[in-house]
Amino acid sequence: MSQNPDEPRESTSEEKSFESGLDYGAFASEEPDFPEDHLGEETPPHDDAAAHTSSAPAAGVPAPAGHDSSARDAQPTEVVPPVRSDQAQTRSLSDELDAAPTATSGDRVEAAEAATVSAPAAADEQPTTALPQEQPRQRSSAPAVSPASPVPPRHQRSPEQPAEAPRREQVIAPPNEHELQEEVEKDKRGISRFFTVLIAIFTPLMFIVLALRLVASPVFLMFTYWRPGFPADPGGWELSDRLLYGSYGTDFLLNAANSNYLAQLAPDGEPLFTDAEVSHMLDVKFLLWYAMIIGVGLLLLTLLMALLLRAWRPGGLARGIFAGAWATIGIMVGIAVLAIIDWQLFFTEFHNLFFPQGNWSFPSDSTLIRLYPEQFWIDAGIWVAALLLIFSLIALLVTWPTKRRRARRADRLAEVQERKRTKLEDELNKAAAES
Repeated sequence: MSQNPDEPRESTSEEKSFESGLDYGAFASEEPDFPEDHLGEETPPHDDAAAHTSSAPAAGVPAPAGHDSSARDAQPTEVVPPVRSDQAQTRSLSDELDAAPTATSGDRVEAAEAATVSAPAAADEQPTTALPQEQPRQRSSAPAVSPASPVPPRHQRSPEQPAEAPRREQVIAPPNEHELQEEVEKDKRGISRFFTVLIAIFTPLMFIVLALRLVASPVFLMFTYWRPGFPADPGGWELSDRLLYGSYGTDFLLNAANSNYLAQLAPDGEPLFTDAEVSHMLDVKFLLWYAMIIGVGLLLLTLLMALLLRAWRPGGLARGIFAGAWATIGIMVGIAVLAIIDWQLFFTEFHNLFFPQGNWSFPSDSTLIRLYPEQFWIDAGIWVAALLLIFSLIALLVTWPTKRRRARRADRLAEVQERKRTKLEDELNKAAAES
């Protein structure tokens, strides 16, 4: 007979009678006893003798062939020895039944009872294993979500959920002491330097215009005519006549009269100046007026820049005038060198530059040459150079950076920077308060 429990076999009449007469309720009423239920209990000591199996055949094991059933029934029923402690698991009731090759109904009942009794004993003999204590799970602080309540999508916002608070703009911290001082020192520094450079450029031009205006006056004419060594008139005019007629020419350059002012001069009934001479004097008048207008404009710009520099950077005006004075001296020295080297060439090129139309050359017996000979222009050049030198020296004396002046300028600059610093701090505090 096959020992494989999976292989089907036919039941004998005794097995059928056993299955029909078996009280299933008795087995079902008893709850199974599992070894896990006795892990916490102490294992009772067992007799070592009970652990040894008997040489007699166990109950439920079929007797060998040759023995009759009567003799087998007469033998006392022995209890199945308990499972050894080294076995990892017990055999179930179905395994015991299937393992028996043939057995009667009584043998099967006895074998089932023996297996039921031996299972707890085998479990008690197994060593007790301590299970690790289960750590309680930490409860999340978030409220539990009811399974019945719908979970809104992540991209949607529940109407009960409050709207996200608007982000506040980051408050700009006020700069430290070093940054604040650097900001005050940089304030208007570039434009102040630019104004200082412009003043240094304008100073020589204004000095030249002022010198020309002083030379083109009756005072210079009087000093020139009366000075010793001035050449006499080749046509026979007296000093008084030359001074009178020469004054008409200088007055015409400065007044607002037109060309008739000179064209109508006719001593002894004859015109004093020719049309060419009147035209040239008119050109000189326009040139002088243009120069004076430019000079006045530069003076106004200089005064405006001086006011701004006084408020922004005290001492900038003085530095500009100081540099311009040195520039004036340099220009004057250069022109003087050119004039001394070749006066005639210098005189010719000067007139060609400012009178390109070429109506500045006249014969030696013309009225302009008799009134304003070559020596007159040499004296005028000397006067202009002397005046420029005087203006430059005065400017240098006024703006020379002495120790006292530097200290005074530094004090004024410190006052201006302190006002700027206070104003900047107020603006930063106001901006911080508003933000």
